Amino acid sequence: MRLRTIEERFGDRVVIERRSFALRPSPDLTAKFRGTYREQGWQRAARLAAPDGITFKMWQRDDFPTWSLPALAAAKCAAFQGKEQYDRMHYGLFEAFFTQGKNIANRDEILDVARACGIDMDRFIADYESHEGHKLAVEEYEDAVNRLMVTAVPTVFFGDVRVVGAVPLQEYFQVLETFGIR
Repeated sequence: MRLRTIEERFGDRVVIERRSFALRPSPDLTAKFRGTYREQGWQRAARLAAPDGITFKMWQRDDFPTWSLPALAAAKCAAFQGKEQYDRMHYGLFEAFFTQGKNIANRDEILDVARACGIDMDRFIADYESHEGHKLAVEEYEDAVNRLMVTAVPTVFFGDVRVVGAVPLQEYFQVLETFGIR
């Protein structure tokens, strides 16, 4: 959400290129939420998001997503329809997961998000079932790990400057200022 604020504030003075990074690139059938580092991370993210007016809903279901590639692939499939569709799907998936408690590793729930985002469903389903979005998400993940040495999300690059983790928006502004962007 912080990158959205940067886009809105600085417009075409910044170019944001989003890339896939799977926290769980393959299914982990043992993934649990309550009482784990996942719950602690969620609580930290909720604290950081609160000043931005975002209220995280603690995960209540038993079916915590076992991997993140289905949602990343879905966002790529929306991108095949254009940047606007990608943005709607990207933010729609975040909202579905963090504020609505939807399992964005579940195909049916991903399709619900796509519908709610106004994505062309015939094309989306064809692209999703072709696995092209999945392949692209995996390629981006592998590039992030192998070439860019990314180990956490978010990892934001400003040229050669790397900012790792969920940091206050002000930290991004400070880095942008070093590039003369105010």
